[in-house]
Amino acid sequence: MKRNIIIVVLNALFLIAFIACQLISASIITPFHNQQAAKAWAGQSGERFAQLSVFFPESYAFDVTAIASTRHSINTKLLAASLESDQRRVLFTDAWAAYGEVSVIGNRGNPVNASVIGVGGDFFMFHPLRLRHGSYLSPSDVMKDRVLLDEDLAWRLFGSVHLAGMEVLINGIPFIVAGVIERESDFASRKAYEGGEGLYMHFEALDAFMDGEAKIVSYEVVMPDPVSDFAFNIIDDIFDNDSIHIVKNTSRFSFSNQLELIRSFGERSIRTDTIVYPYWENAVRYAEDWLALLLVLSIIFLICPIVFGVIYAIKLLRFGARQLVKLIKRLIKKRDDRAYRRYKIKQDTL
Repeated sequence: MKRNIIIVVLNALFLIAFIACQLISASIITPFHNQQAAKAWAGQSGERFAQLSVFFPESYAFDVTAIASTRHSINTKLLAASLESDQRRVLFTDAWAAYGEVSVIGNRGNPVNASVIGVGGDFFMFHPLRLRHGSYLSPSDVMKDRVLLDEDLAWRLFGSVHLAGMEVLINGIPFIVAGVIERESDFASRKAYEGGEGLYMHFEALDAFMDGEAKIVSYEVVMPDPVSDFAFNIIDDIFDNDSIHIVKNTSRFSFSNQLELIRSFGERSIRTDTIVYPYWENAVRYAEDWLALLLVLSIIFLICPIVFGVIYAIKLLRFGARQLVKLIKRLIKKRDDRAYRRYKIKQDTL
């Protein structure tokens, strides 16, 4: 009896540990809104979309001209698949980003060296950073002279985050502050982001500062995915280059993807390419490693209760089978007894 109680308690503890792993996994996934652009783009349409990210090695030339060509190729392939945009809906959206360094001066007058991410397309649909004040940069900005500060840089330059409409000098050129954002606060993003104070500006403005040498490090797209891997195959065909890394953001936190990470554990740490991932991708990759570890622990914690449950179920089945046999035997005996009594009564009346 005491042994059975110990087994039950241990299995209960394993189940609690399993549930704890699942809750921790969910808490790791939740903050990554930058992996949920397909859901945001689909809205209430009921259509199926996929989010994909393309990361380029340093030697790969991907510029604004290549973006136009990529968009044309996507449109052509969607049209060939009988998927066509109209005035009521746009089938796909995209964004891109490049890195740089600039000198920024606010009303305090002291120049601050800041990291800058030059963005294009619908970047803040893919990366809905929390606004502390103001608004995001928009593809419809004609002059491309607005910037978005992070709150660390805002405090350093102005001692405030309520700065929409204020002016800053970037490398000696005036820009208007569109707003102030809060950096991601999840544990993985804090680990991956080492840019210090930073800001966002239009890619065209950053490219001008870098004399047309700004390198796009990532291209992101949300597009229809009526059948599995439809969108991936289109992008893979357009970027037909083994040195490029294409990520299926939509399914990267799926059970099957986590199993694949476990199967190839450690292999992706062996890097033979020259891709420098942006901080948000490094954050997700870091989180994926933790999710893979938690999945392993979850499986381990679940094995004992499952084994115990199977053994207990077998014992119950055996016990039930024995009881069923006994019941059948009793019923047969009762039937035979009744038949015998009827036979005796019949014999006594003769």
